[in-house]
Amino acid sequence: MNMTGHSKIASIGTYLPEQEVTSQELMDEIKSEQNFGIPNTWLEDLTGIKSRRFAAPEDRPSDLAIRAGRTALEKCGMDPKDIGMVLYCGIERDWVEPATSHRVQRQLGCVNATCLDVSNACHGFSNGMSVGDAMIATGAAENVLVVTGEVPNHLHHDIIAIINEDPTIENFNKKVGSFTAGDGGGAVILQRASARSGIKTYRFNSRGRYAELCWYQIDKSGRRNGEMAMDKISGVMIRMHQDLITETYEELAWKPKDVDHLICHQVGSKPHHRMAKLAGISLEKAPTIFQSYGNLTSATIPVTLETANPAEGDRILILGAGSGLSISQIGLVL
Repeated sequence: MNMTGHSKIASIGTYLPEQEVTSQELMDEIKSEQNFGIPNTWLEDLTGIKSRRFAAPEDRPSDLAIRAGRTALEKCGMDPKDIGMVLYCGIERDWVEPATSHRVQRQLGCVNATCLDVSNACHGFSNGMSVGDAMIATGAAENVLVVTGEVPNHLHHDIIAIINEDPTIENFNKKVGSFTAGDGGGAVILQRASARSGIKTYRFNSRGRYAELCWYQIDKSGRRNGEMAMDKISGVMIRMHQDLITETYEELAWKPKDVDHLICHQVGSKPHHRMAKLAGISLEKAPTIFQSYGNLTSATIPVTLETANPAEGDRILILGAGSGLSISQIGLVL
């Protein structure tokens, strides 16, 4: 699916919890050396992820989204009443119903906004931006707040228990990928594009035959459970992006040298290097966050965007991805 953009990013907001948990600490929780003969440095050595952030136990997903959204509103000086739609895009949600976006609306004072949740694993934020863009294109909203809040540390605790209950190498290999994730919140405010700035194109592709490579659910006992085939899912993601990148550059009428910032979904060092290589862009233009924050799932794109610190007029290429498997390539001028 391809669509022409009609909006621009007017503001970016992020939130990262204070508590830092290292990869070595998580490996120690499952006694990796004792149970599997695997050093506690293994996960960091494999992925480059040294640590990630954990939210406070009482924090809901919406709390992280609200903090990021408030920052985005404050940075551009927008009155919350001028937001016409709130889109919440996290994997984690406060409730099965209602949509988590309703609590975000209430807490931020976006009293005139329509509320909607968009869910697509780590890819949800890219999808949320496209939905917001479409609403702006039709005139349904002038200002759209796209937010997410992720607290996968809740999953970490249950996965630790599941591994410790069945300390086999097979179980370890299926479950340990979840340890790459970290907590965080992100937000952007979309407005109608101007002559000089805006999102030029969205390009999406999904391949449902790979759905079992990475999944997360609540099992029959009420416990969070999941699996991630790290190498396989990264390999498929890279191939899907390779299949699309030439057409994306043609659609944008850009060459790799024209890109000022490459914003990638980030699961570790090796996939990140491969993403930059397939896009033909130097690593100096591809900021990283995974070392300190891990895989921020749906919050990766806004946090990496803010880390890049782009200037007005910069050309940005976003390469998104999420389990399912779904990818996107988005080109925009800030």
